Amino acid sequence: MTNVYGKTGGGGVRVTIKSVTLTNELRELERLRLFLKDSAESFQFDERTQYRLNLICDELVTNIISYGFGDRADTDIRPRIEIVLTDSTDRMVIRITDDGVPFNPLNRPEPNVSAGIEERGIGGLGIHFVKTLTDEAIYERDGERNVLRLTINRLQLPEEEQTG
Repeated sequence: MTNVYGKTGGGGVRVTIKSVTLTNELRELERLRLFLKDSAESFQFDERTQYRLNLICDELVTNIISYGFGDRADTDIRPRIEIVLTDSTDRMVIRITDDGVPFNPLNRPEPNVSAGIEERGIGGLGIHFVKTLTDEAIYERDGERNVLRLTINRLQLPEEEQTG
């Protein structure tokens, strides 16, 4: 796990970075949960932000471990999954990078959430939640790696709560 703290820009914006590298094994989900818990405490996230962070990362990393490596999943070489959290005054950025097969989760069709469970079909709901809970999502393929960058903007308190 890596922790970095710094300042950027002339306005004194604080930036804190935490990262963890996991292998493509389901048992790594426990390490992910511990990393997210530690990060949420360090960043002093409110419950809503913690919930969003946990849901997003758990969903995406579980999908990467379960589907992202094809035949390489059974080899002695364990592909990497890296999660980097960057927290600043106005937003949090989650960057998830993996060695898996090319896959852009943002291209998944939206599920029909108004349909009944029997009519809806399997899959896609988790990625739908990820899209719903983030303010910006960008996917790119960088060489042999998938890179997904998700941004959650900090909520501004109503003016009366800021002054009270």
